[in-house]
Amino acid sequence: MLLRNSLSSCIGLLCALTFAGCGGGGSSAEAPTQALHNASTTVQGTVVKGIVRGGLVNAYKLKDGSIDTLLASSTTDESGQFSFQFSDYSGPVYVEVTANSAGSWMVCDSGSGCGEHTDSTELDKNSNGLIDFGEEFKLGSDFSLTAALDSEGLTTPFSVTTLTHLAAQLAHSYPQGMNEISIAVARSQLEDLFGVSGIASSKIINLADPDAIANAGEQQLKHTLLSSALIGMGNETAFPQLLNALVYQLQSQGGQMITHSADGNGISLADLIDEAMKTARMLELDNLASSFQITKTNLWTMDAGSLTEAKPSPTAAGDKADLINAFINDLNTWQGYLSLSPDQTSFANVVSSIGVSTGADLNNMMKAVALAGQYGPVVALPDAALSTACNSLGNALTRMTCHLLISGKSLQDICEGSLNLVIFNRSLCDVLNDLTLPLGNGLKGNFALYDGIARIYGTTLDGVEIDITFTAVSNSGTSYAFSVSGTADTDTGALAIQSGEFALTFEGGLDIKNLKLPETARGEIEVSYQQFADSDSGDSTSFAGSLAIDLDLSGVRKLESDAEHAYAGLDSVDLSLIADGAFESIYGDHFNGSLNLSGGLDSDIRVIFETDLPDYSDRATVSLISTPEKLSSGAIEDISISWSGKRYDVMYFMAPSYGTRISNQDSVIMDLDLTAEDGETAGYIYHNGTRYARVSPLNGSLLLELSDGTEQVL
Repeated sequence: MLLRNSLSSCIGLLCALTFAGCGGGGSSAEAPTQALHNASTTVQGTVVKGIVRGGLVNAYKLKDGSIDTLLASSTTDESGQFSFQFSDYSGPVYVEVTANSAGSWMVCDSGSGCGEHTDSTELDKNSNGLIDFGEEFKLGSDFSLTAALDSEGLTTPFSVTTLTHLAAQLAHSYPQGMNEISIAVARSQLEDLFGVSGIASSKIINLADPDAIANAGEQQLKHTLLSSALIGMGNETAFPQLLNALVYQLQSQGGQMITHSADGNGISLADLIDEAMKTARMLELDNLASSFQITKTNLWTMDAGSLTEAKPSPTAAGDKADLINAFINDLNTWQGYLSLSPDQTSFANVVSSIGVSTGADLNNMMKAVALAGQYGPVVALPDAALSTACNSLGNALTRMTCHLLISGKSLQDICEGSLNLVIFNRSLCDVLNDLTLPLGNGLKGNFALYDGIARIYGTTLDGVEIDITFTAVSNSGTSYAFSVSGTADTDTGALAIQSGEFALTFEGGLDIKNLKLPETARGEIEVSYQQFADSDSGDSTSFAGSLAIDLDLSGVRKLESDAEHAYAGLDSVDLSLIADGAFESIYGDHFNGSLNLSGGLDSDIRVIFETDLPDYSDRATVSLISTPEKLSSGAIEDISISWSGKRYDVMYFMAPSYGTRISNQDSVIMDLDLTAEDGETAGYIYHNGTRYARVSPLNGSLLLELSDGTEQVL
């Protein structure tokens, strides 16, 4: 057993890490997962501080770390034994033994005696007025001994003793209250403190029974002697007060005791060991008496008032503790990349690479490209466009001549037939293959009907400068496919389309004499995009890769030519855009991945990319969700991180609550209220609805009090 020197210092109480219950990204809180006791379960035990006869035993459910409803009741027999049954419950149980209104008695098991007889002289076997070793005395109404048992502890007989009481009350003081982990950790803490094992499972004996002593093992005897020691420091009436004082010492000092006291005030571990040693000597248990003497001597070598340094076993809490610790370790792994606050940007290098207005800017550009595409069908239906092409020529004579020449002929007849049709010394095919027309709304078009190419260029009334070439690929009556290339520029960025295909759909077909906007436009194109630096951020970002676009333009209508804007309803455009490639900032921030924008300017943007874990042990896939407006300021709504079978979901909340929830694949959840001040409870870590830790702010960080008594800071 390790010791520490400062009376005022103590280890932190039991805590573990977790996010819970604000909706989305994680399952709702459920009942703890333990072995089910659906059939009737019989629980057996013994109450020993000595043996308690006629004691009232009540067993309670534990829920959310607190004592809940009564499960069953029983009464101890002449041997201190009891049993009770319950059904349809899974989980830990809290057992309390009190004095029965009909009368309860205890057998004195302290070598120093247990005080004076004040009631029945029949119990005073030698008529000396003292409660000697082996004599009974009546319990007072303030008597109470407890035990907290995990679900596995109910499957075998157990004892309720001074040590189980101390362990139960220590678990009760932990931030999450009494649950499977806190019970196991507190029990392990006390086992290390007193140098015993199996506090819950040891069958404690009646020290007044020589046969029981002869058949007992060393751990049974040691546990029984230590449990008997406290009453020897007082008497039968002072025992509850002494027990409460010891409970307070353990709770307030993180499960530690004073090693020894210079002035004799208070209860020290050396005092308890001394009482246990006296009883062991009286019973001629020489080996144990010698062991107690060595422990006492070691305690007295320490500074007066110093505290013990007992620690629970690292494996005390079992699988659930492993889940909680793994959760904490994973959060530590992502420190510097993953922010727990909505106000601080997670994966800042990626968000910076996306740019201040990348999503919105590309959105506007692709709308302009789609709107320009309405003129593509001119070359997709060249025969239907012949008359319109003639009407576009410069003067009446030219127009009339053109109509006469095309009459009854297809474009193929004109350009590939034996006739060499000429209009004013120029081949008619060449004329029809090089038509430049004003299209209105700031745009012009150059149409090569025979080659199937339309170049649309100019500056739209919405400020997008375009120069896009559409080359007809196919048509199916209502759908027209084009290969596309060109540029689209705004004040905030420049888009270059290297290659790709676009498909336009016109419900009800297309009238070449009355061109209209397509209802849908979709395609996949290879692009490079450069967002210019702005006065706010001074940053410039670029993208190179593929864009998959799907626009619904059915709510857009063209306005009169003298209108301020060319189209109405652009804000109703439903757009899905996936940018998959390399994003890079002028400052060197970069990532390879995809940006997904769906629904329009106010819709969510999803950014997906792969990255190395901070310790370079693996690769992770990260998904960030935000709106264009929030993303421009570095704000993210949701994050998902997946690697090696793990998945962590992070949700940020700004209103009405301000906080964060993190959940993982093991259903471990941590909820944080980020309005909490230093030292206040900001949240807990949960697993299946049970609290396993408390989290509190500390100088801009988060203090995590762990189940082994240590502390970590995030």
